[in-house]
Order: sequence, then structure tokens, then C-alpha cells
Amino acid sequence: MTNTPNTPDGTWPEDLDRRQTAIEAMKLRRDGKTWDEIAHLVGYSSRQAAHKAVKRVLERVEGETAEDYREVMAARYEALYAKAWDSIAAAEAEGQLVGKSQLIASARGVVDSQVKLLGLQAVSKSEVTVVTRGQMDAEIEVLLGHGGIAAGTESDSESWESE
Repeated sequence: MTNTPNTPDGTWPEDLDRRQTAIEAMKLRRDGKTWDEIAHLVGYSSRQAAHKAVKRVLERVEGETAEDYREVMAARYEALYAKAWDSIAAAEAEGQLVGKSQLIASARGVVDSQVKLLGLQAVSKSEVTVVTRGQMDAEIEVLLGHGGIAAGTESDSESWESE
């Protein structure tokens, strides 16, 4: 086996060819081709191989190409949602209840997919406050100094109970 020289950036030409093929596959997917069509057009052995290559490209920071893909997919989801909503409204106007729940489920699925694509899932937040002993001591001093309770004396509640 003959070694192919590295390019100036340290990659092998075969790697660059594979990357270009994956980017082409991603563009075909963006343009609406099925995974089977993509595999056939760019020479992948299967639809799974085409999908895996596109997924790898999207996982890398590919800048505009991946962002373009996301924008196109977002537009597709918007169009699907609009069609689903129109179908729901038409079914309702005609008094059709059969199939309406499937249309609503379809619309919801489109919205869920778009939320995932755009990274809009709600993230649970936890807030942690760390209080040092010095901060606690300072806060106690403020309370003792301004709360009408002096250190070493009875509190208002203790006085009230003894009366």
C-alpha cells in the first residue's frame, strides 16, 4: 500500500474526499432527497451509511452549511405545520371529527421536531447559592443589630411566652 502524502493541514486527501462526499450528501438531504437516493447518488453502500455521514458532518462545526440545513429544515417544518393546521381547520369547518385527532397529533409532532432542531427544549435550571461562614456571621450580626434582639438576651417570642 502506498502512503499518500499529508496535505499542509495534516489531513489525508482521502479524508478530504470523504468529507466532500458527506457535505454533498447533506446538501442533497437539504434539497429533499431520501436517504436511499442520496446513497445511490454519492456512492454510499446503504441509506444508513449516508445518514451516518451526514450526521457526522452536522456534529462537526461546519458553519454555514449546517446552519443552512437547519434553516431549510425549519422552513419545511413550518410548511408542514401550516398544512396540518389548514387540514384541522377544514375538518372542523366540515364537522368532521374522524381524523381530527390524528391531524392534531401530526401538527404537534411537527412542532416537537422543530423545537428539537432549533434547540428550544426547556432546560431545567438549578440555582445554588453558596454562603460562607463569614457571610452568615455578617448576616446574623445585621439581624442582631437591627432586629431588636441583642446577643445574650431573650427574644421577643421568649418574652411573650413568659408573660
